[in-house]
Amino acid sequence: ISWDQPAAALHNWIRGHDKVPGAWATIDGQVVTFYGSSLLNASVPAGQELPIKGASKPGLVTKNGLVVFGNDGKMVLVKNLQFEDGKMIPASKYFSADETAALELTEEEKKMAEDIR
Repeated sequence: ISWDQPAAALHNWIRGHDKVPGAWATIDGQVVTFYGSSLLNASVPAGQELPIKGASKPGLVTKNGLVVFGNDGKMVLVKNLQFEDGKMIPASKYFSADETAALELTEEEKKMAEDIR
């Protein structure tokens, strides 16, 4: 992705390359492909900054996805990210991608699991 463009051009590039070949950028030293963008016409949302190689301003990982900025200051919301290993995640989960949640069952659910076994 050439980041020195207005938000509308970034959005068109990302959406135009959905699936094949994909619009990609370098984040944390690895190639990450962006999928499912939309223009965001709102105030800058709260989120965790994510430096993107070549971008003049870091992206923001928000509860709705990854917000990236055009050179016009307008925003694009990216919904999904795919890593070099093929793993695709919702962009909103970028910082929690490596976390695993333990499933805790209630007593009733434990009994049901035993009955099913």
